[in-house]
Amino acid sequence: MPYYVFRLGGLAGLPEYLAEAPGYRDAKALMRELRERESDPAAQIRMVFAANEIEAADLLAQPREPDPSLNADD
Repeated sequence: MPYYVFRLGGLAGLPEYLAEAPGYRDAKALMRELRERESDPAAQIRMVFAANEIEAADLLAQPREPDPSLNADD
């Protein structure tokens, strides 16, 4: 399964497909390059490991629950 690289924070917060990479190292290098060239400081460049582009976009669009171990209720 490949890694997909997306820009977040665009139109209505939907993930915008940028690229695909066959391996983690390739995806990470591509992501760094894209982050350096990014003109919008509010946009986030993210990568995700998925079976296809649709699944990857869906994974990025789902809200994540906060990690309970990071809760400051101590």
